[in-house]
Amino acid sequence: MKTRFFALLCLLSPTLLASPTGPPHYGDRYAEVVERILDAWKSADVVCLGEDHGRKYDSDLRLSLVRHPALPTVVRVIVVEFANPVHQEMIDRFILDGTPMSREDLSVVWRDASGAEVWESSIYEDFLRAVQKINSALPRDRRIRVIGGDSPIDWKVIKTPEQLVPLVNRGGNIRAIIARLLDSNVKVLAIYGAGHCDKIGGGFPGDLAGKYAATRMWSIEPVFRSTGSAKAKTLFGLGDRPAYVVIAGTNWAKMPAEELTIAPPGVALGEVLDAVIYHGDVEDEVVKADLTQLNAKYAAELARRQSLIEGALTLLRQGRGRPVGGS
Repeated sequence: MKTRFFALLCLLSPTLLASPTGPPHYGDRYAEVVERILDAWKSADVVCLGEDHGRKYDSDLRLSLVRHPALPTVVRVIVVEFANPVHQEMIDRFILDGTPMSREDLSVVWRDASGAEVWESSIYEDFLRAVQKINSALPRDRRIRVIGGDSPIDWKVIKTPEQLVPLVNRGGNIRAIIARLLDSNVKVLAIYGAGHCDKIGGGFPGDLAGKYAATRMWSIEPVFRSTGSAKAKTLFGLGDRPAYVVIAGTNWAKMPAEELTIAPPGVALGEVLDAVIYHGDVEDEVVKADLTQLNAKYAAELARRQSLIEGALTLLRQGRGRPVGGS
Protein backbone atom coordinates (compact mmCIF):
# COMPACT_ATOMS: atom_id res chain seq x y z
CA MET A 1 0.00 0.00 0.00
CA LYS A 2 2.78 2.43 0.87
CA THR A 3 4.53 1.75 -2.45
CA ARG A 4 1.31 2.43 -4.42
CA PHE A 5 0.70 5.60 -2.42
CA PHE A 6 4.25 6.78 -3.13
CA ALA A 7 3.80 6.07 -6.85
CA LEU A 8 0.62 8.19 -6.79
CA LEU A 9 2.54 11.05 -5.20
CA CYS A 10 5.12 10.75 -7.97
CA LEU A 11 2.40 11.04 -10.58
CA LEU A 12 0.63 13.99 -9.02
CA SER A 13 3.63 15.98 -7.85
CA PRO A 14 7.06 14.85 -9.06
CA THR A 15 8.66 17.97 -7.64
CA LEU A 16 8.07 16.53 -4.17
CA LEU A 17 10.89 14.10 -4.87
CA ALA A 18 13.43 16.88 -5.35
CA SER A 19 12.75 18.36 -1.88
CA PRO A 20 14.02 21.80 -2.93
CA THR A 21 13.48 23.49 0.45
CA GLY A 22 16.12 23.06 3.11
CA PRO A 23 19.35 21.06 3.12
CA PRO A 24 19.46 17.25 3.35
CA HIS A 25 19.17 16.03 6.92
CA TYR A 26 22.71 14.67 7.02
CA GLY A 27 24.52 17.14 4.80
CA ASP A 28 24.27 15.19 1.54
CA ARG A 29 22.71 16.47 -1.69
CA TYR A 30 21.52 12.93 -2.45
CA ALA A 31 19.95 12.31 0.96
CA GLU A 32 16.31 12.30 -0.20
CA VAL A 33 17.15 10.22 -3.26
CA VAL A 34 18.92 7.64 -1.10
CA GLU A 35 15.90 7.38 1.20
CA ARG A 36 13.72 6.56 -1.82
CA ILE A 37 16.18 3.97 -3.12
CA LEU A 38 16.19 2.26 0.27
CA ASP A 39 12.41 1.90 -0.02
CA ALA A 40 12.86 -0.33 -3.07
CA TRP A 41 14.08 -3.24 -0.93
CA LYS A 42 10.78 -3.32 0.94
CA SER A 43 9.40 -5.28 -1.99
CA ALA A 44 12.39 -6.20 -4.17
CA ASP A 45 15.31 -8.52 -3.43
CA VAL A 46 17.74 -7.20 -6.05
CA VAL A 47 17.98 -3.49 -6.80
CA CYS A 48 20.03 -2.73 -9.91
CA LEU A 49 21.53 0.75 -9.70
CA GLY A 50 22.70 1.52 -13.21
CA GLU A 51 25.52 3.87 -14.03
CA ASP A 52 26.98 5.70 -17.00
CA HIS A 53 30.57 4.49 -16.79
CA GLY A 54 33.03 6.95 -15.31
CA ARG A 55 30.44 9.59 -14.39
CA LYS A 56 31.13 11.56 -11.22
CA TYR A 57 27.51 12.02 -10.18
CA ASP A 58 26.66 8.33 -10.47
CA SER A 59 29.68 7.72 -8.23
CA ASP A 60 28.56 10.39 -5.74
CA LEU A 61 25.12 8.80 -5.52
CA ARG A 62 26.30 5.26 -4.84
CA LEU A 63 28.77 6.53 -2.25
CA SER A 64 25.90 8.34 -0.54
CA LEU A 65 23.86 5.15 -0.64
CA VAL A 66 26.49 2.90 0.91
CA ARG A 67 27.27 5.51 3.58
CA HIS A 68 23.66 5.68 4.72
CA PRO A 69 23.52 4.16 8.21
CA ALA A 70 20.48 2.04 7.29
CA LEU A 71 22.08 0.25 4.35
CA PRO A 72 23.81 -2.52 6.36
CA THR A 73 20.48 -3.31 8.03
CA VAL A 74 18.88 -3.82 4.62
CA VAL A 75 21.47 -5.06 2.12
CA ARG A 76 23.67 -8.10 2.64
CA VAL A 77 25.49 -8.23 -0.71
CA ILE A 78 26.73 -5.72 -3.26
CA VAL A 79 27.54 -7.05 -6.73
CA VAL A 80 29.87 -4.87 -8.80
CA GLU A 81 30.52 -5.14 -12.53
CA PHE A 82 34.08 -3.88 -12.13
CA ALA A 83 35.43 -6.91 -10.26
CA ASN A 84 36.45 -10.34 -11.53
CA PRO A 85 35.01 -13.08 -9.26
CA VAL A 86 38.19 -15.11 -9.75
CA HIS A 87 39.60 -12.75 -7.11
CA GLN A 88 36.70 -13.21 -4.67
CA GLU A 89 39.00 -14.37 -1.88
CA MET A 90 40.99 -11.15 -2.18
CA ILE A 91 37.81 -9.06 -2.26
CA ASP A 92 36.57 -10.78 0.90
CA ARG A 93 39.86 -10.20 2.69
CA PHE A 94 39.73 -6.52 1.82
CA ILE A 95 36.02 -5.83 2.29
CA LEU A 96 35.04 -8.24 5.06
CA ASP A 97 38.27 -8.77 6.96
CA GLY A 98 39.55 -5.21 6.51
CA THR A 99 43.00 -6.29 5.34
CA PRO A 100 44.94 -3.16 4.31
CA MET A 101 45.79 -3.11 0.61
CA SER A 102 47.47 -0.54 -1.58
CA ARG A 103 45.96 0.46 -4.92
CA GLU A 104 48.54 -1.74 -6.62
CA ASP A 105 47.58 -4.70 -4.42
CA LEU A 106 43.88 -4.26 -5.09
CA SER A 107 44.06 -3.29 -8.75
CA VAL A 108 44.12 -6.89 -10.04
CA VAL A 109 40.43 -7.09 -9.04
CA TRP A 110 39.40 -4.58 -11.73
CA ARG A 111 42.33 -4.98 -14.13
CA ASP A 112 41.34 -8.60 -14.68
CA ALA A 113 37.71 -7.59 -15.34
CA SER A 114 36.28 -6.84 -18.77
CA GLY A 115 36.93 -3.21 -19.71
CA ALA A 116 39.91 -2.61 -17.44
CA GLU A 117 40.52 0.77 -19.08
CA VAL A 118 37.14 1.96 -17.75
CA TRP A 119 37.56 0.56 -14.25
CA GLU A 120 40.97 2.21 -13.86
CA SER A 121 39.09 5.43 -13.01
CA SER A 122 39.59 6.21 -9.32
CA ILE A 123 35.84 6.20 -8.61
CA TYR A 124 35.71 2.39 -8.63
CA GLU A 125 38.53 1.97 -6.14
CA ASP A 126 36.88 4.73 -4.07
CA PHE A 127 33.71 2.67 -3.87
CA LEU A 128 35.47 -0.45 -2.64
CA ARG A 129 37.33 1.57 0.01
CA ALA A 130 34.09 3.23 1.12
CA VAL A 131 32.45 -0.16 1.72
CA GLN A 132 35.53 -1.40 3.58
CA LYS A 133 35.44 1.67 5.84
CA ILE A 134 31.75 1.22 6.60
CA ASN A 135 32.29 -2.45 7.42
CA SER A 136 35.16 -1.62 9.77
CA ALA A 137 32.67 -0.04 12.18
CA LEU A 138 30.35 -3.07 12.12
CA PRO A 139 30.47 -6.48 13.80
CA ARG A 140 31.82 -9.15 11.44
CA ASP A 141 28.43 -10.83 11.02
CA ARG A 142 26.76 -7.57 9.95
CA ARG A 143 29.28 -6.55 7.31
CA ILE A 144 28.22 -6.21 3.69
CA ARG A 145 29.86 -8.59 1.26
CA VAL A 146 31.02 -7.33 -2.15
CA ILE A 147 30.89 -9.90 -4.95
CA GLY A 148 32.68 -9.67 -8.28
CA GLY A 149 29.98 -9.40 -10.94
CA ASP A 150 32.00 -9.86 -14.13
CA SER A 151 32.87 -13.05 -16.02
CA PRO A 152 35.02 -15.47 -13.96
CA ILE A 153 37.99 -15.59 -16.32
CA ASP A 154 41.32 -16.61 -14.80
CA TRP A 155 43.60 -14.97 -17.33
CA LYS A 156 46.67 -16.69 -15.91
CA VAL A 157 45.47 -20.05 -17.17
CA ILE A 158 43.82 -18.99 -20.44
CA LYS A 159 46.27 -19.65 -23.26
CA THR A 160 44.02 -20.46 -26.24
CA PRO A 161 40.71 -19.20 -27.69
CA GLU A 162 39.22 -22.67 -27.15
CA GLN A 163 39.69 -22.31 -23.39
CA LEU A 164 37.91 -18.95 -23.46
CA VAL A 165 34.84 -20.03 -25.45
CA PRO A 166 32.81 -21.17 -22.40
CA LEU A 167 33.44 -17.85 -20.62
CA VAL A 168 32.91 -15.09 -23.17
CA ASN A 169 29.16 -14.68 -22.66
CA ARG A 170 29.16 -11.83 -20.12
CA GLY A 171 25.37 -11.57 -20.12
CA GLY A 172 25.02 -15.23 -19.27
CA ASN A 173 27.67 -14.98 -16.55
CA ILE A 174 25.92 -11.97 -15.00
CA ARG A 175 22.56 -13.76 -15.08
CA ALA A 176 24.11 -16.76 -13.34
CA ILE A 177 25.49 -14.59 -10.53
CA ILE A 178 22.20 -12.77 -9.97
CA ALA A 179 20.20 -16.01 -10.17
CA ARG A 180 22.33 -17.59 -7.42
CA LEU A 181 21.69 -14.59 -5.21
CA LEU A 182 17.94 -14.64 -5.91
CA ASP A 183 17.91 -18.31 -4.99
CA SER A 184 19.70 -17.43 -1.74
CA ASN A 185 16.94 -14.96 -0.77
CA VAL A 186 19.32 -12.19 0.29
CA LYS A 187 18.88 -8.46 -0.31
CA VAL A 188 21.27 -7.33 -3.03
CA LEU A 189 22.51 -4.05 -4.50
CA ALA A 190 23.77 -4.63 -8.04
CA ILE A 191 25.95 -1.94 -9.63
CA TYR A 192 26.28 -2.26 -13.39
CA GLY A 193 26.28 -0.16 -16.51
CA ALA A 194 22.71 0.99 -17.02
CA GLY A 195 22.06 -1.38 -19.93
CA HIS A 196 22.57 -4.37 -17.64
CA CYS A 197 19.69 -3.08 -15.49
CA ASP A 198 17.20 -2.99 -18.36
CA LYS A 199 13.93 -4.84 -17.91
CA ILE A 200 14.01 -5.73 -21.60
CA GLY A 201 16.33 -8.35 -23.11
CA GLY A 202 20.02 -7.66 -22.61
CA GLY A 203 19.58 -6.52 -19.03
CA PHE A 204 19.51 -9.21 -16.36
CA PRO A 205 16.05 -8.19 -15.03
CA GLY A 206 14.63 -8.69 -18.52
CA ASP A 207 16.51 -11.91 -19.17
CA LEU A 208 15.55 -13.40 -15.78
CA ALA A 209 11.91 -12.26 -15.82
CA GLY A 210 10.69 -15.63 -17.05
CA LYS A 211 12.35 -17.50 -14.20
CA TYR A 212 11.76 -15.11 -11.28
CA ALA A 213 8.88 -12.82 -10.40
CA ALA A 214 9.52 -9.39 -11.91
CA THR A 215 8.71 -7.79 -8.55
CA ARG A 216 11.85 -9.36 -7.06
CA MET A 217 14.02 -7.04 -9.18
CA TRP A 218 13.90 -3.24 -9.29
CA SER A 219 15.72 -1.29 -12.00
CA ILE A 220 17.04 2.22 -11.40
CA GLU A 221 18.91 4.10 -14.13
CA PRO A 222 20.20 7.65 -14.52
CA VAL A 223 18.73 9.77 -17.28
CA PHE A 224 21.13 9.73 -20.19
CA ARG A 225 23.57 12.63 -20.06
CA SER A 226 22.64 16.22 -20.94
CA THR A 227 19.87 15.35 -23.41
CA GLY A 228 18.11 13.05 -20.97
CA SER A 229 18.60 15.46 -18.09
CA ALA A 230 16.99 18.33 -20.00
CA LYS A 231 14.04 16.17 -21.03
CA ALA A 232 13.57 14.80 -17.50
CA LYS A 233 13.64 18.28 -16.01
CA THR A 234 10.78 19.36 -18.27
CA LEU A 235 8.80 16.12 -18.27
CA PHE A 236 8.84 15.57 -14.51
CA GLY A 237 8.78 19.24 -13.50
CA LEU A 238 12.11 19.08 -11.67
CA GLY A 239 14.42 21.83 -10.45
CA ASP A 240 18.07 22.18 -9.54
CA ARG A 241 18.33 19.39 -6.99
CA PRO A 242 18.72 15.64 -7.58
CA ALA A 243 15.52 13.63 -7.76
CA TYR A 244 14.30 10.06 -7.81
CA VAL A 245 11.23 9.50 -9.96
CA VAL A 246 9.25 6.27 -9.83
CA ILE A 247 8.09 5.21 -13.29
CA ALA A 248 6.56 1.79 -12.58
CA GLY A 249 2.79 1.99 -12.16
CA THR A 250 2.48 5.59 -13.40
CA ASN A 251 1.38 7.15 -16.68
CA TRP A 252 5.04 7.92 -17.40
CA ALA A 253 5.61 4.20 -17.92
CA LYS A 254 3.82 4.49 -21.27
CA MET A 255 5.99 7.33 -22.55
CA PRO A 256 8.81 6.72 -25.09
CA ALA A 257 12.13 5.92 -23.49
CA GLU A 258 14.03 7.70 -26.25
CA GLU A 259 16.34 10.53 -25.14
CA LEU A 260 15.74 9.72 -21.47
CA THR A 261 17.66 6.44 -21.77
CA ILE A 262 19.69 4.60 -24.40
CA ALA A 263 16.79 2.26 -25.18
CA PRO A 264 15.98 1.54 -28.84
CA PRO A 265 13.22 3.53 -30.62
CA GLY A 266 9.65 2.50 -29.92
CA VAL A 267 10.28 1.18 -26.41
CA ALA A 268 8.20 2.57 -23.55
CA LEU A 269 9.98 3.91 -20.49
CA GLY A 270 8.27 1.45 -18.16
CA GLU A 271 9.51 -1.45 -20.28
CA VAL A 272 13.09 -0.40 -19.55
CA LEU A 273 13.20 0.62 -15.90
CA ASP A 274 11.25 1.15 -12.67
CA ALA A 275 12.73 4.49 -11.59
CA VAL A 276 15.02 7.18 -12.94
CA ILE A 277 17.70 9.28 -11.30
CA TYR A 278 17.99 12.97 -12.13
CA HIS A 279 21.29 14.37 -10.88
CA GLY A 280 20.10 17.95 -10.80
CA ASP A 281 20.77 20.92 -13.04
CA VAL A 282 24.50 20.24 -13.26
CA GLU A 283 27.00 19.71 -16.05
CA ASP A 284 27.88 16.11 -16.78
CA GLU A 285 31.32 15.24 -15.37
CA VAL A 286 33.60 12.32 -16.15
CA VAL A 287 36.35 11.14 -13.79
CA LYS A 288 38.87 10.08 -16.41
CA ALA A 289 41.10 7.12 -15.80
CA ASP A 290 44.83 7.67 -15.59
CA LEU A 291 46.03 4.85 -17.81
CA THR A 292 49.75 5.42 -17.24
CA GLN A 293 50.29 2.48 -14.89
CA LEU A 294 47.83 0.22 -16.71
CA ASN A 295 49.56 0.78 -20.05
CA ALA A 296 53.02 0.43 -18.55
CA LYS A 297 52.29 -2.91 -16.88
CA TYR A 298 49.38 -4.40 -18.80
CA ALA A 299 49.57 -3.19 -22.42
CA ALA A 300 50.96 -6.45 -23.79
CA GLU A 301 48.64 -8.53 -21.60
CA LEU A 302 45.55 -6.56 -22.66
CA ALA A 303 46.51 -7.03 -26.30
CA ARG A 304 46.89 -10.78 -25.67
CA ARG A 305 43.47 -10.94 -24.05
CA GLN A 306 41.83 -9.07 -26.90
CA SER A 307 43.36 -11.48 -29.40
CA LEU A 308 42.05 -14.45 -27.41
CA ILE A 309 38.58 -12.92 -27.18
CA GLU A 310 38.47 -12.31 -30.91
CA GLY A 311 39.61 -15.89 -31.50
CA ALA A 312 36.92 -17.26 -29.18
CA LEU A 313 34.21 -15.22 -30.89
CA THR A 314 35.39 -16.49 -34.28
CA LEU A 315 35.07 -20.06 -33.05
CA LEU A 316 31.55 -19.37 -31.84
CA ARG A 317 30.56 -17.84 -35.17
CA GLN A 318 31.90 -20.96 -36.87
CA GLY A 319 29.75 -23.11 -34.62
CA ARG A 320 32.73 -24.72 -32.93
CA GLY A 321 31.72 -23.97 -29.36
CA ARG A 322 28.99 -22.66 -27.12
CA PRO A 323 29.42 -20.15 -24.28
CA VAL A 324 28.30 -21.07 -20.79
CA GLY A 325 25.02 -19.39 -19.81
CA GLY A 326 23.34 -19.50 -23.20
CA SER A 327 23.74 -17.57 -26.38
